[in-house]
Amino acid sequence: MQRIKRMKAVLVLATLLSWSFGTQAIAQSITLKLAHGATPAMAVGKGMIRFAELVNSKSKGSVKVDLFLSGSLYNERTSLEAIVNGAIDLGGASNANWAAFTDALLFMDLPYVFNDEESFSKAMQGQVGDEIRNRFAKDGFKLLMIMDNAGFRDVVNTKREVRVPSDIKGLKMRTTASPVEIAMMRNWGAVTTAVDWGEVYNALGSGVVDGEFVQPIWLAFAKHFEVLKYATEVKAVIGINTLAMRKDRFEKLPVSAQKVILDAAAEAQAYSNKIDAEQMQDGIAIGRKLGVKFYKPTPEEMKIWQSTGRAIWKDFDSKIDKALLKTVLDAQK
Repeated sequence: MQRIKRMKAVLVLATLLSWSFGTQAIAQSITLKLAHGATPAMAVGKGMIRFAELVNSKSKGSVKVDLFLSGSLYNERTSLEAIVNGAIDLGGASNANWAAFTDALLFMDLPYVFNDEESFSKAMQGQVGDEIRNRFAKDGFKLLMIMDNAGFRDVVNTKREVRVPSDIKGLKMRTTASPVEIAMMRNWGAVTTAVDWGEVYNALGSGVVDGEFVQPIWLAFAKHFEVLKYATEVKAVIGINTLAMRKDRFEKLPVSAQKVILDAAAEAQAYSNKIDAEQMQDGIAIGRKLGVKFYKPTPEEMKIWQSTGRAIWKDFDSKIDKALLKTVLDAQK
């Protein structure tokens, strides 16, 4: 009996010591630096703010997140570089900007992969999202948040109404770093130009570029609708925005801090996605109020967009993860 009591006492002591060491590790007051291009008014930006708040509250102040939004420290592309070189701990970008760091999201840049917003969200929050996280891990990243990113991108410009792909011919279109997006725009006849997100407004106003391929709410919050005149709802590409860490950096954190970050990320992701759904129509309304003319292609015109868009799929056969693409397409059946 005494032996049993001693064993129980040892187990209790071990548990207390384990708990003590865990809390002591997190009590070292960890500060993580997060930089992102989203503005505080956007769903993604609100998700980042909520994440920082949750990390602080769940850790009882032992883990803090220094937040730099609106590209104030790094924009979308450079924040990913800053994660890699260790200048920041957390960062993120839309899927297209990840192309230089991982092929895991390259399939998402392909035009006309997803049928609609509903099938997209269902896929991202299910098996497809899990597969993406696994592929990020293989490429050295811990993908913490997969956020809906304001629906489908529109073809927008300052010059003329675009009804069919041939109407884009000759327009100087700003593109992301995605080779798929560049190929798609060139196939539609555009002259592609790489411009960092924070510089696009001035580039549109000065004529360095004539247009871009961006979601309405992003255009509204970045005030691009002030200089744009035409928008076409081509329903070609829909994507995500992200929050990530370098995998080895995440794994060096105390286990208790890792749990705080993962739990906060899950809650903040759901919060961001809820707001995103509410904001999607707001972008179009803001654009119309500023005089932007929105055009919705006819069914016959949409067939042209779809066929010319999907024509570039073959150019990326060797780069696209076919197993993942099949999972995506099967998820929509």
